[in-house]
Amino acid sequence: MLKWKVLAFLGLMFGVAGVVWGYAQQKKAIGFFELRVYTAQPGKRDALAARFADRTAAIYARHGITNVGYWIPQQSDAELGISAENTFIYIRGYPSKEERDKRLKAAHDDPEFGAVVTKQEQDPATRLIVKAHNIDMLPNGAYTAVAITK
Repeated sequence: MLKWKVLAFLGLMFGVAGVVWGYAQQKKAIGFFELRVYTAQPGKRDALAARFADRTAAIYARHGITNVGYWIPQQSDAELGISAENTFIYIRGYPSKEERDKRLKAAHDDPEFGAVVTKQEQDPATRLIVKAHNIDMLPNGAYTAVAITK
């Protein structure tokens, strides 16, 4: 009889541990994100946004990079270095930082990326970007709405 009680108790403990583990996994937001803030050449912000919409976003998607969103600021903020006229912002998402490194390298090694972005940015006459800032981000809390699952 004692043997059955011990086995029942152990089974109950493993079950509780499994439920707790499963619940903890659900509460974690999955993914690794990059906030990218670009300063475009004066008067070239819309051309930069168009390049992303027309070409770059598709290249990223082809390499498993999630295009979370693209934004045009509606007001300037000198403290943050944001100019409503020349700033373009976007967020990319990945399953992990390691996947980001692999997928971004693959996207940048893509011949189309070289033809569309690298070639244009190397030529001072056609360059669209003055500078780019990158901020790596991890989701925090159970209320993060975006999760990367690929």
